[in-house]
Amino acid sequence: MQTTQIKDPVHGYIELARPLVDRIVDTRPFQRMRYIRQLSATHLVYPGANHTRFEHSLGVYHLGKTVFENLRTQSYFTEETDTETLDEIQRTLECACLLHDIGHPPFSHLAERFLDREDLLARLDDHGLVGAFAEAGIGAEPLRRASAHELLSCLTVLRAFGDPISAFGVDPYEVCGYILGYSLTFEQGGAWQYGLGAQLLHSPIDVDRLDYITRDNRMTGADVLSFDVDRMVDAYTAHPEEGLALSEKALSTIGNYLEGRIALYMWVTQHHKSVYANVLLRAMLDELYALTGEPPVTVDGVLGDELDDTVLMERLRVAARENPDSTLAALYDRFRSRRFLKTCWKHRIAYADRVDADLDAFGSWLVANADALEERLADELGVPTHEVWIERSYVPEYEPEELTDIPIAYGGTTRSVGDWGLYGERAFDTPIPFVFVPSGDRGAAIDFLVSRFHADAQGNPQ
Repeated sequence: MQTTQIKDPVHGYIELARPLVDRIVDTRPFQRMRYIRQLSATHLVYPGANHTRFEHSLGVYHLGKTVFENLRTQSYFTEETDTETLDEIQRTLECACLLHDIGHPPFSHLAERFLDREDLLARLDDHGLVGAFAEAGIGAEPLRRASAHELLSCLTVLRAFGDPISAFGVDPYEVCGYILGYSLTFEQGGAWQYGLGAQLLHSPIDVDRLDYITRDNRMTGADVLSFDVDRMVDAYTAHPEEGLALSEKALSTIGNYLEGRIALYMWVTQHHKSVYANVLLRAMLDELYALTGEPPVTVDGVLGDELDDTVLMERLRVAARENPDSTLAALYDRFRSRRFLKTCWKHRIAYADRVDADLDAFGSWLVANADALEERLADELGVPTHEVWIERSYVPEYEPEELTDIPIAYGGTTRSVGDWGLYGERAFDTPIPFVFVPSGDRGAAIDFLVSRFHADAQGNPQ
C-alpha cells in the first residue's frame, strides 16, 4: 500500500498509509487541529511552545502503531488469535489515535468548560453511541464521566468520519470506545487484544501521555525530562489476564520517566507565569461571555464553524477594541503586551519563606476562599478586582499517586512500580497556590492574607 512520510521533530519520520492521509488527515476537521495549541498560552512563557494538537495526534498514532506492531512480534500475543482479527484491532487503534483529540476546542482545556455536556450526550444518544455502550453491557457512566472534549471527539468521529473509517473495516463505535478507554467488542466477548487496543490509548502507560510528555519537554525547551523513549516503547508487553504492562526492560528508564513527568508539570504547566498566562486567557473568555451574552465556544462552533485559536483570538481583539473601557480591554492589553502581574512567591521555597503559617492549611484556605479573598485584597490594595488573582493551576490538580500504578511484568506476574519499591518513601511534589498582584504590592498582600488566615483560624474574622 502506498504510504506518506511526515517529518516530526520528536519521532522522526512518521509513516501513514495513503487512505489514512486522504480520508482522515487531509480533511478540514483534522486540519483544524493545526490551529489549536497543545499548551494554550504557555508560549508566552516558553516561546517554543507553539506545537499543536495536530502534530500531537500524529505522534500518538506513530507510537500506538509502533507499540502494537512490536506486540505482534511476541509469540504469546498472537496465540489463538488470527491475523485478520489483529489487523482489525490495529486499524481501529490507528484511527482512534489519530482522532482522539479531534474535539478539542480553542485554547485546549481553557475553553472546554463552555461546551454543553448534556447537549453532547443527547447528540451522542441520537447517533447511537449511548445505545452501543448499553448493548455492550458498559452502560452510560463512562460517557457521563468523560471530559467534554472526549465527548466532542466521539461526536466528530461519528459525524465526520463514520463512513471513511467504516470503509477501512473499522467500527466507528469501537473507535469512540477506545477514545473513552473501552473496547465494546472486548466487553461483548471478543478477543482480549481488543481490550488491549483501548488500553494503549487510555491507561497509566498509554501512548497519548507518552507523546505529550516527550513533546512538551522538547518543544518548550524546558529539558527537565531525560529518558529513553525507544527503550520504553520496546518494553511494552501484555497478558490475557493482566492486560498492558511494561517488561523489565523498562526498569532502566521508568524512573526517569516518572521523575521527568512530575518535573514537567511543576516547571512548565505549574510554572507561576504559565499559570498566570493561562488564567488571564481564561478570564478574557469569561469577560467576552459577559459582554456578548453568548458562550465564546459551542459544540456547533467547533463542528460547523471550525472554531480554533486564531478565530477566537480575533473575536477577543474585536470585542476589546469595541469596548475600550471594559475589563476585557484591560485584560486583552495586558495579554498582548505581556505585562504580567507579579506573584507573591514563585516556588515552594519562597512560599515557605514568606508565609508565616501552616502551609497546607494556608493553601487550602486560600483556594477555598479565593473569590472573597480576591475582592477583599483588591479593596485593601486599592486596585480593581481583576488585578488580583489567587490560583493554584489552570488545569485540574495533578494526582501523582497514579504514577505508582504503572504495571511492570516480571516472572509471570504484574505489579505496580510502587509495589516494586522503586521510590521507597519518596514524597511527590504537589502544586502550590499563587497570589498575583500589581508590582510593588506583594509585601502588603502577603501581610494581609496571613493576618486574615490567622484571624479566621482563631474564629475572629475581620
